Amino acid sequence: MNAKVITTIPINQIVINPNQPRENFDKDKLNELAESILSIGLINPIIVREKGSKFELVAGERRFKAHQIAKIKEVPAIVKKYNSEGQVAVESLIENVHREDLSPQEKGKFCKQIMEIEKIKSVNELTKRIGSNLRAVQSWVDDYEYRATTRSNADHTLIRATKGLEQKERERIVKFAEKKGIASRKIEEEFIPTIKKAQTEVKDALLGDEITIDQAERIIKLKTEKERGIAIKQHEDISKVEKSVERVVKQQVSASEKRKLEKQLTQANNWIASFKGKVVDTRKEIESTIKILLISTKFIPTMDDKQKEKLDDTLDRFIEILEKGTQLSEQIKERL
Repeated sequence: MNAKVITTIPINQIVINPNQPRENFDKDKLNELAESILSIGLINPIIVREKGSKFELVAGERRFKAHQIAKIKEVPAIVKKYNSEGQVAVESLIENVHREDLSPQEKGKFCKQIMEIEKIKSVNELTKRIGSNLRAVQSWVDDYEYRATTRSNADHTLIRATKGLEQKERERIVKFAEKKGIASRKIEEEFIPTIKKAQTEVKDALLGDEITIDQAERIIKLKTEKERGIAIKQHEDISKVEKSVERVVKQQVSASEKRKLEKQLTQANNWIASFKGKVVDTRKEIESTIKILLISTKFIPTMDDKQKEKLDDTLDRFIEILEKGTQLSEQIKERL
């Protein structure tokens, strides 16, 4: 596979490989790239191969599309020769893997495709092939595999946090975290360590929302399954009573609180309405007086006594308005 020097190829002589791995492109980012190319030119040339009388795009589809948007007729390119279709696919995939704007799932998908084409058996070997960080690549592949089997839209950090657990257990934890709105960091730092050392019945109770993490930590220390079962049942019974009491109290309080709140809202609306006119009027007076003063001060040297007296009256009026505004703001603050 020999690289040739950078050359310039007419846009209409380039065709896109139908097997290009990238499917979605952000229109706004493409427009930004097009503007950048118009301003400073293309920094990295695209890669193509000869295909009959045309050139087939191997890598750089975003750059190619940005040139089309910018209506630039030619694009800098490197023309390469490949020994197999597999080499073409791998080079295209590798470029996509290194793109920063792709999701972990998309990168994982491209990594899996490279492994299939090149018959790579381990993520460690794949990392050497594409020249990337082992932990990152493992995370991408794991993310893709998890989503492919569960069709989940879970947060990438949450998927990463559950790595190492059995698939069914991972799915339960992910669903539990999403349902309860628990942050990925908390799942990773507090929840997973507890799950990993918990007995089956404790795991079930924790994931069934029957006990808390703190309660689970205490129950784990009990020696026999019977003791743990009794403790879980006690916590479950207490939880049911607490929820029942909470529900009754909430129903009783909500009715009275609702009436109280509605009364407060009515009073607040009336109070706001009473001030609204005053605030608007005061602001208009201040604005108009400032305009008069700004214009008048330019002509002080040419004013006669009557005009100066009138200006003094305007200044006095302005001070009164400011005092009125201050009093109004103090009243509002007191009510707030």
